[in-house]
Amino acid sequence: MRATNAAGMIMDGFVPSKTRSTRRVGYAASVNYFLSLWGLAVLLTCSFGCGPSSSVGDGRQSTSSSPSNDRPELTDDVIRDRINHTRVREIPEENGTAEPISWRFDEEEPKEIKVVEKQVEGNRASIILDIKTESSPKARDPRSRPRYLAGQIRTEWELQTGWLLRKWEIVEAKNISMKFRNLTNPPEQNSNR
Repeated sequence: MRATNAAGMIMDGFVPSKTRSTRRVGYAASVNYFLSLWGLAVLLTCSFGCGPSSSVGDGRQSTSSSPSNDRPELTDDVIRDRINHTRVREIPEENGTAEPISWRFDEEEPKEIKVVEKQVEGNRASIILDIKTESSPKARDPRSRPRYLAGQIRTEWELQTGWLLRKWEIVEAKNISMKFRNLTNPPEQNSNR
């Protein structure tokens, strides 16, 4: 048996139990730390190496009808949904007397949307829309004038990629021919009837 005496000499067969348990805990913590790092490295490698290429200029062209393509289709319904909360700047008045306005499309406002032109290349798209819309009845403030807008805008789209979800988002909207017209406020209803 090894042990140490008061002078620090090692004696055969004796190892204090406190040292043994400290070594085991330290070894277990090291193994757990190593396995955690290894698992994280494998996860990151798979997440970067197993997904489809998201670069625009990778030279591959694929059609939306191919079953192996996981790019979501840019349908008219997607366009109608994503136009909400998009802002278009520099919209002139029809007769040109007022200052240009900025317009943010609202979910509540009535909209008539027609796709004029759609070009999709990889993870980017350019779509020209012909839109007719007016202020939402709920959003009409008695102090502000309701407006009617009509004309074309160009929207630039990008396929946004997350951990689990890929979806088309509008990244820019420019006015082509859209103009606005001020509408008259409806007469206020008398509630004493």
